[in-house]
Amino acid sequence: MPVKPEFKVTLLGAGGVGKSALTLRIISGVFTPTYNPTIEDYYRHDTNIDGVGPCIVEILDTAGTEQFASMRQLYISNGQAFALVYAVDDRASFEEVKEIYQHITESKSPQNISVVLIGNKCDLDDRREVETWEGQEAAKEMCNSQFLETSAKEGTHVFKFFETLVMCLDGRIRSKSKDKSLKNGRRRDGRERSRSQPDLRTYSLSGHDYYDHSLPSAEAIPGHTTKGRKCAIM
Repeated sequence: MPVKPEFKVTLLGAGGVGKSALTLRIISGVFTPTYNPTIEDYYRHDTNIDGVGPCIVEILDTAGTEQFASMRQLYISNGQAFALVYAVDDRASFEEVKEIYQHITESKSPQNISVVLIGNKCDLDDRREVETWEGQEAAKEMCNSQFLETSAKEGTHVFKFFETLVMCLDGRIRSKSKDKSLKNGRRRDGRERSRSQPDLRTYSLSGHDYYDHSLPSAEAIPGHTTKGRKCAIM
C-alpha cells in the first residue's frame, strides 16, 4: 500500500504565548484555556491539505520557559519547518522570536528552512503591545516568511497557518527533488553520449549543443498511516 508523505513541523516561542493551545486546536479542534508549562509534546497528525493531499504531519510543541531554553538547539537541528509564535499582548515574546530566528539561521541556511511567523492571541486587541504591521515587517526580515495573526481561543487562522507551513515545506521538498532529478538526468545523459556519440560541440555553430535532460520530479505518494501519539507531557 502506498505511503503518505510525512512532514515535520516545530513550534517555537516564549512560554505562555499559546503554542500548546494552537497545537490542540489543530489536533482536536478544542481550545484549552489553562496553561501548563510544556517540556515537549509530540503528535502525529493524519490530515489532508489542499495542494498537498493526504499526509502525516509530525508536530513538535516545544518548551518555552527559560529553564528549557537550552533544548532549543536540538529542536532547531532536527526541524524542517518552524512556526515562530509570539503573543500580540507580550512585546518581550515578539523580541524573543526574532532571536530564535537568528539561532535558526546560524544552524541552517534561510533557503533550506520553511518559517511562518505567528502573532497569537489576536482576540486580545485591547491589550495589544505588538501591532500587525510590526509582525509583517519582522516576517519580511525573516527572508520574506509568511505572517499570520491567530487566536487559539476563537480559532482564527489556526488551520490556515498550519496549512501554509506544510505547503511551504512541501514546495521546498518538491523543488529540491526536481533539481536532483534534473542533475542526475544530465549526468546520466552525458555518460551515454560519451560512449555512443562523438563530441557534437565540434559541429555546433554556437559552440554548444542543447539537450532536453528534464525528468519528472519525485512525487509524494499517498497511502497508509498510523494514529497520532503524544509523549513527554507536563
